[in-house]
Amino acid sequence: MKTEELWKQYEEQRFKISAYHLVLGTTFYDSDTIAPEKGRQYRNERMAYLEGEVFDMETDPKFIELRETLYNREDLPEQKKQILKWELKDLESFRYIPKDLYVEYNELTMNSNVAWKKAKNANDYKMFEPYLLKIIDLSKKMLQYRKGDLQGYDVYLSDYEPGMTVEKYDRFFDLIREKLVPLIKKISAAPQIDTSFTNRFYPADQQRKMMKKIMDYMQFDWEAGVLGETEHPFTSSLSKYDDRVTTHYYENNLLSSIFSVIHETGHATYNYQVADELAETYVFDNMSSGMHESQSRLMENYLGRNSAFWDNLYPEMVKLFPQQLSDISQQQFVDAANASVCSLIRTEADELTYPLHILIRYEIEKGIFDGSIDVNDLENIWNDKYEEYLGIRPTCASEGILQDVHWSGGSFGYFPTYALGSGYAAQFIHAMRKDLDIEACLSNNEFGKIKEWLKEHIHKYGGYYLPQQQIKIATGEEFDPQYYIDYLTEKYSALYKL
Repeated sequence: MKTEELWKQYEEQRFKISAYHLVLGTTFYDSDTIAPEKGRQYRNERMAYLEGEVFDMETDPKFIELRETLYNREDLPEQKKQILKWELKDLESFRYIPKDLYVEYNELTMNSNVAWKKAKNANDYKMFEPYLLKIIDLSKKMLQYRKGDLQGYDVYLSDYEPGMTVEKYDRFFDLIREKLVPLIKKISAAPQIDTSFTNRFYPADQQRKMMKKIMDYMQFDWEAGVLGETEHPFTSSLSKYDDRVTTHYYENNLLSSIFSVIHETGHATYNYQVADELAETYVFDNMSSGMHESQSRLMENYLGRNSAFWDNLYPEMVKLFPQQLSDISQQQFVDAANASVCSLIRTEADELTYPLHILIRYEIEKGIFDGSIDVNDLENIWNDKYEEYLGIRPTCASEGILQDVHWSGGSFGYFPTYALGSGYAAQFIHAMRKDLDIEACLSNNEFGKIKEWLKEHIHKYGGYYLPQQQIKIATGEEFDPQYYIDYLTEKYSALYKL
């Protein structure tokens, strides 16, 4: 059969699979935002069933054979060959897992998400612990069916960031520990920046209006996306033109929703700016987690905490919150947004202490999979590490081990990509500055120029390249974490006049 005819068969099967993913993605978004709680069990059971159907389609021997045949055709265009390469690679992560185990795991994570929310609201880790222990057990069990050169935690690390292993992450976090911990201690001893005004009362309705202004400034396409509300902010990309951004509003914490929205808009922008020719292919949303986090962290921190970002927006915010902000200058606001204080909540953490939050999670996950920690004592281990690295100890589970949603979904290996992505972003910003006056773009309401640079150097490629290749394309260099260390050192030394 001709290659063109085989490719048509392949596209027909991919279309069917994408239809299931659309239903699953929409239902997942609804479940975490607007769907009624009493209907959750019904939804979860059927979502798990649909996951099983997708599993059957992806692992159908005939479909595997079709993809392998196409990949080996000499007349297949290089772009299509590359797309199949990543698809076949990802297939290895689940093709040998028994279907009943795969479905059981998916249903467990859906139910675990419910248990996590209830436990967090009740501030009781014991309500969630049995689910987490079962997820850990099944995650280890599924490793037995994985084939390849990697073992243990390395398998999951590489799933989220191809090529990364414990050995490589250890070197990365050793550098963070060596260079940033002493700086954090110096700042803790320095005169502190006033952030008290950020905890005044900011009505949620007014915050919603401000989020709309921020996303407008960032040129978010409201015909291709929405902003919803959830317990733990996330972004779902159902297609190039259907990006679901979410946030959570705290009326005594102005900065929380602001920077979660900027962060999540970064994810949506990445998806929206993938080239049209890749928009309906496997690599559309197949970027590594480190690459995706690099774009959200770039927007949130490298741009969103830049004073010039607020030249147009801060006056608008004062209009919305005159009683709360009329006595606060733009510079005071920006300084507060950049203040470094050792704190308990990862998503609220400043740039400088943030990688230590990730280091703590990385060390716990590493210990879970190498057997060096007691999984029945995770809450105490979590609290001990916060005391060790940040000098503060959680007094309740909601500010400790229950603060993040990730483990309820079995996302072991994801957390390290937040810190790695921040490192990537520092290098991208360094390269961008060679071509753009970033502050002028922000101040002159020309955010589109920044988006265009990101599109041409990063976004348009989707997941077509490995992270290491993408970094070289965008910056002309291999990844160098020293850009990250230098950025944080220079920024915070100046801010705190060290």
